[in-house]
Amino acid sequence: MTGVQQVRDYRFPGIDMPIARFRWRVSEIAERNGWAVETWEEDGLGEASGFFLKLPSGRTIFLLELRHLVEHFRERGPTAYIDASELAKLGVEALLEEILTSLGLSQQDVDWVAPPENQEIALDAVKRTASRLPPPPCVGPADSYFHAVWLDASGDEPVEYYDELDADRYSIRCLRKYRDGRLEACSYASDNWRDMMPEGPIPPIADINRDPQFAAKEIAKSEFETVWSEANGST
Repeated sequence: MTGVQQVRDYRFPGIDMPIARFRWRVSEIAERNGWAVETWEEDGLGEASGFFLKLPSGRTIFLLELRHLVEHFRERGPTAYIDASELAKLGVEALLEEILTSLGLSQQDVDWVAPPENQEIALDAVKRTASRLPPPPCVGPADSYFHAVWLDASGDEPVEYYDELDADRYSIRCLRKYRDGRLEACSYASDNWRDMMPEGPIPPIADINRDPQFAAKEIAKSEFETVWSEANGST
């Protein structure tokens, strides 16, 4: 489907919750769209298969199919999971409509749908999780702008790194660009900042450039803002 991308090495920022289960096997959904099915052993549940998909909205879902449930409990296909924060914001009906539209499926392709009250359950889960997590770090005002290229990056890793840095070289906003041209933007206002924002200060440029895999330099604020606007769909 247009605008839907398979993503690897992803994890939900919070708790994952089910939205719906489909009548198509996960292998059939993958074959129709040119996606690769990943297979692994799920602790206590046996053989599992599925993949993560990034929808045009930027939301990520996980399709999970358990062989045991298909063979012994007559489940017809995979269950779609999403981060609890998305379910808390939008509810089951809106998310299901988005997923079906994005995957080119219809209500007739759905075998089970989560009850509407799961939105309240998700909201409670998000509140409990947030109360246990540390807040974002305190960063200073923007002091410099950074760009680096990872020359040997694999297809799943960012190739270009853009960061707005404070005086201690902690990232305030960051951008990651992939070989296919995809851009991801993040700041401490983003729901997934714990997954994307650098954990410590960015090393000095001279230190980075000692590694032949990287080419780093300072850039102007205008260059950073241009890419930031592009990543966020601005003109």
